[in-house]
Amino acid sequence: MIRHPLVTILIPALNEEITIGEFVDWCKEGLQKANVTGQILIVDSSNDKTAEIALQHGAEVLKVPKRGLGRAYIDAIPEVRGQYVIMGDADLTYDMRFIDNFIEKFKEGFTFIMGSRFKGIIEKGAMPPLHRYFGIPLTNFILNKVHGSHFSDIHCGMRGVTLEALKRMQLQSQGWQYASEMIIKALQLDLKYTEVPVIFHKDREGRLSHHKRTGWYSPWMAGLVNLKMIFSRKNI
Repeated sequence: MIRHPLVTILIPALNEEITIGEFVDWCKEGLQKANVTGQILIVDSSNDKTAEIALQHGAEVLKVPKRGLGRAYIDAIPEVRGQYVIMGDADLTYDMRFIDNFIEKFKEGFTFIMGSRFKGIIEKGAMPPLHRYFGIPLTNFILNKVHGSHFSDIHCGMRGVTLEALKRMQLQSQGWQYASEMIIKALQLDLKYTEVPVIFHKDREGRLSHHKRTGWYSPWMAGLVNLKMIFSRKNI
């Protein structure tokens, strides 16, 4: 265990035994390529072998009850040791082997860094057309219009924030709406922010996304709760 890493890769996980081992290996490769010390912290609420496999591959695991994606990040804050925090998903969709562009932006003084799949690479089949051409562009437009920002991919799960800024945000969201709350609070706190391109892969064979596990309505519910956050939390 590195006592004072520069970076913490902070990842919620729910039943990701198919991908978690390779995912941790990707994180280690990304840290090595960026030439930085790192903590890989998996916030796990699984009932499969996700935690066991993550530990075998060299990650740290924080076991928490199943309470929602936003809540997982809130629960993890006391365990974060890195000055910089990089977030993502444990499903091998966001390519954590390429975190060096986040590190470069942190070193340039940015305190909130959004990944952008639209400025990077979206693998064929990785994003449903409904999301790519309607849902994400629409909610991007609305958030940018309401809050005077210029983000290109507000739903990107790969993002970076300094630990100090993350604590200042005092996130409250328990579920998917954390994504919009984090952006809104970054704007309200006048954080120095930017975007970097990221690589987005399609789901591995045999793995179902959390939206597909929940049902056809899950993306619609995620969109609705984020829209509610955009409008009702304008003055957080």
